[in-house]
Amino acid sequence: MLKTTGIHHISSIVGHAQRNADFYAGFLGLRLVKKTLNFDDKENYHLYYGNTDASTGLVTTFPWTDAVEGRIGDGQVGVASYAIAPDSFDFWRDRFVQFEMPFFEYTRFNKPRIGFRDPDGLELEFIEGDYNTDMSWEYNGVTKKDAFIGIHNAALYSGEPEKTLKLLTDVMGYEKVDEDEEFIQLKVNDDLGGVIEMNKKTRGRGRMGIGAVHHIAFKVTADDIHDWREKLIKAGYQPTEVKDRKYFQALYFREKGGILIELSTLGPGATVDETAEELGKNLLIPPHFVDQTEEIIANLMPVEVEPITKMREYGYRDRYEYDVLQKKAEIKGKLDRLKAVKEQRELTPAEERDLELLRHLLVKTK
Repeated sequence: MLKTTGIHHISSIVGHAQRNADFYAGFLGLRLVKKTLNFDDKENYHLYYGNTDASTGLVTTFPWTDAVEGRIGDGQVGVASYAIAPDSFDFWRDRFVQFEMPFFEYTRFNKPRIGFRDPDGLELEFIEGDYNTDMSWEYNGVTKKDAFIGIHNAALYSGEPEKTLKLLTDVMGYEKVDEDEEFIQLKVNDDLGGVIEMNKKTRGRGRMGIGAVHHIAFKVTADDIHDWREKLIKAGYQPTEVKDRKYFQALYFREKGGILIELSTLGPGATVDETAEELGKNLLIPPHFVDQTEEIIANLMPVEVEPITKMREYGYRDRYEYDVLQKKAEIKGKLDRLKAVKEQRELTPAEERDLELLRHLLVKTK
């Protein structure tokens, strides 16, 4: 019998790319394991975050600065839950306070949780679990002891809960293990990412956009992915053809509760085009865009992983605005240096002309 083996990745639409990297890498301490492009959109990034070697569930984002604001609701993944090691909550409570980020705590299915939102409104939570932390990434004050291990589970918000439940149990191999007034808990195995929680009551249709999950992907074997396509067709779904996503093979379908689901293979994996040491350091252009590399690089705003002590705001939305601000900063730096000289001595006629020119250029760049 074909069965999925848990969550492969969760992909979301977000806003500013650098702010996204600040949060997931700088604050949460995840490793940026892939900096590439949306396979269907050469003008926008597709960023992958995970543990040290990208071996557990991946958090991936599509930064679209000018996209409409999304709304979390039916037909979407409502909450993504990240596994951290036992006794890590105190560290994260302190870190949320240090970074002035709101959080809350609650318990569901006997699992205490810390809930929070990313800067674009995605709903996330931490759940402590006894999983191997050897491959957890250490960065910017987050050590292996407290770091992201992988995706623990996801809460699905279906517009047709009974139909989604039937897909999960009859087609994908999940078993119902618990329920409360709001959610049904299902499990496919005891491994990390083997749990799904699904709503019992609808809450209003969600809207795709910034701050909403685009799709959730489940793990299947490469040998089985074509059989999965046939199985889904027989079950009344309309899956896409199997697509080559370079790091995995994938097919997509929208289930009857409105959620976009992907089935993804485990291989060839994140190290197919980078060594484990190099993961995330380089911009990797998808093969079908390689002949446009120069143009792509010229139009993409830079994104870098940097240590931070607080979340930052950015005054640019695209490469053009980034370049304008860089030029303005360069002009202002030269202007300030000349002003400092003028305080020490009288400027030469040439320096006075430069000073006036810089003032004029600074006004023009506003």
